[in-house]
Amino acid sequence: MRKIIALILATLMILFAFASCNNSESKETEGQKETYSETQTEKQSDTEKGTDDSDKNNSNKDDDSENDNIDDSGNIDDWNKGTYTRNENKITFGYYPQTKVTDTNLIAALTNKAGTLPTSQNSQAWTSYAYYAGGKVENFMWYIDVFNGGEKYRGVYFTSYRPYCTTADVSSTYGAQKDNGYLIGTVNWFKYEPITWTILNENTTDGSALILCDMVIDSQEYYISDSETRTIDGKTIYPNNYEYSMIRIWLNDNFYNTAFNDLQKAMMVTTVVDNSSDSTSTRPNSYASNDTEDKIFILSFREDLNFVYDSNNMDRNNKITDYAKVQGIRMDNIERCRTWLRSPDAEKFGRAKIVDYTCNLNYYEDVCYTNIGVVPALQIKL
Repeated sequence: MRKIIALILATLMILFAFASCNNSESKETEGQKETYSETQTEKQSDTEKGTDDSDKNNSNKDDDSENDNIDDSGNIDDWNKGTYTRNENKITFGYYPQTKVTDTNLIAALTNKAGTLPTSQNSQAWTSYAYYAGGKVENFMWYIDVFNGGEKYRGVYFTSYRPYCTTADVSSTYGAQKDNGYLIGTVNWFKYEPITWTILNENTTDGSALILCDMVIDSQEYYISDSETRTIDGKTIYPNNYEYSMIRIWLNDNFYNTAFNDLQKAMMVTTVVDNSSDSTSTRPNSYASNDTEDKIFILSFREDLNFVYDSNNMDRNNKITDYAKVQGIRMDNIERCRTWLRSPDAEKFGRAKIVDYTCNLNYYEDVCYTNIGVVPALQIKL
């Protein structure tokens, strides 16, 4: 009897030991699976991170895929991650509001996100352009930037028409905006889109290139008055002095900070801008200013003549963005406009040279005019 009991106990111990061994092996296998899974997850995470880091510096990344997962609360540095793309002598570099939104559902969604409309007493979530009218800053025109579905849009709203000149009063009945189809009290939306540029001159030694915007991107005054002189460091500064002009400030502050991310800003070459009499085509020109050091500028008379002017390229002033139109740019009956050159007129201190409707360079206009287009230029390290 005792032998039988001992045999049963021995058998049970063997079975128990076998079961424990299997259980241990099972746990070890599961642990190995968990470790493998974690390792794969880490590898995948590292791969995705590497892809993200690569995307930030990939100049050939597709724009649509770049914007797939943008949070609507993002900012331009999150949204505009690329640097530039190049196709022969064309460069895509930076983003700026350009094309008018016409989809009614999208307009409603964007307007809803923008919230309460601004007034002269309360801008709400909007920002006043702080444009001059009647010789002083007035709050009658505002903008707001909104993200929606991975895209960025700018809303524009105004309660009076922008005057043709900074010294003229705002109007509720007339303005170039109205002529261009934009009415008081209506919110208009414009999509941020890539800015295209043409390479005018490339330096193969240092890898830099002078590039000119392909579009009339905006409409701004050269200076706020055509008759106001100032005294700075004991020197009389005339309204058509480019060094102290409003358009130079606008290019290197408003446009610079709106259109470009940090990666793109780092690629810009600080340019010594020639503002001498020679650059204006008139020698001597008593209104020529000191040379300036700028990231962005507009061409001089001499630069336009040397790099751009072409009798076979007489349509370049009709490439006007919708956003420039809502700013009040003036167009002729076939939708061509005038654009600023930085060169002062030599005959009158309140005038600067322009490229006229037919791309003729031998014209000028009062520096206070707000309805003349802006075509930026800059130097970039490729």
